[in-house]
Amino acid sequence: FALLPILTNYLSVSDYGIITNYNALINLLIPFVGVNLMSSLQIVFVKRKEDIGSYITSGLFMNLTIAVAVSVLLFIFRESLFSITGIPIQFIYLTAIYASYNNVVEVMLSYWRMEDKAINYGLFRIARTLTELSIAVILITAYDFQFEGSIHAISISYGLGALVALIIMFRKGLIHLSVRFDHIKHLLLFGLPLIPHVLSSVAIMYTDKLMLSAMINIEANGIFSVGFMVGQVIGLIQNSFNQAWVPWVFNVLKKNDEKDKSKIVKYTYYYFVGILLLTLVLWVFTPLIYSIIGKAFASSITLVFWISLGFAFNGMYKMVSVYFFYLEKTKQLAIISFTSAIINVLLNLWLIPMYGILGAALSTM
Repeated sequence: FALLPILTNYLSVSDYGIITNYNALINLLIPFVGVNLMSSLQIVFVKRKEDIGSYITSGLFMNLTIAVAVSVLLFIFRESLFSITGIPIQFIYLTAIYASYNNVVEVMLSYWRMEDKAINYGLFRIARTLTELSIAVILITAYDFQFEGSIHAISISYGLGALVALIIMFRKGLIHLSVRFDHIKHLLLFGLPLIPHVLSSVAIMYTDKLMLSAMINIEANGIFSVGFMVGQVIGLIQNSFNQAWVPWVFNVLKKNDEKDKSKIVKYTYYYFVGILLLTLVLWVFTPLIYSIIGKAFASSITLVFWISLGFAFNGMYKMVSVYFFYLEKTKQLAIISFTSAIINVLLNLWLIPMYGILGAALSTM
């Protein structure tokens, strides 16, 4: 979001579309490569904390093995992926490795969340983001890189973040020399049903962009993605709240106190009202945000309200999906998310031909 004034003034709409598709490919690979290790370790932390180090080690070993296998598949299908996404082949090769960087970072952050170490969590995430911003600004403005500047910034910052995370985990005794197959079995039983769930969430986030690229052109994707990014301010707010909500709810459910459970319900209703009010506030301030965005992307202003409302609904979903995670009922989540993703795709097929980029925004909402 902070990069928007630079990206929209220095890059063409097609360049921005390629960056969006690169992020889409990375996010589609993350659940396959990571098998949702960052979610399952939260359950292990709450229920069997003494196993957490060997669990993380076994999970990271599994992630690395899968990343190598997926990289081979990407090499085989590189030409097809290039024709669909417009991402240059030299970047497609390594996207599975970049996805594994992301998983290592998220494992460290998930551990800090469960320890309630918000300062560690915040400093680490902000430092990685500032690294990405700095590299992108230098490459795009000083060295005249186009979309490649943003892709290099994402890759380098997550690579450095993964290295630092591994060092921290090793010093904390969270990485061992042994791999336990009972942990791998638990990770697969918990994480594999979540792959359709996570993929469905990613599909709702990115299929509209990929379909705009295919059904209209990559420039339409670029314009839509800017409106999507502004609407994602609500996504930022609800996701940040969810980072604190999940550990707190897990601990309340573990204590099994009826009064505390009633508080969860009450807070949930307050949240529903609050997130809708914040969506209206963003809508009021949208013209001010667009005053610093490149004129080539100005038409995306009509999308912001619908996309931000979609993120508000997504935040409401997160408030109640936490119970399914705690009870390890991931199959039900997969069914809910997969159904939503199918509806999203069908709506895109219907509404994009009728309304163009606005149809994609309505489908998301």
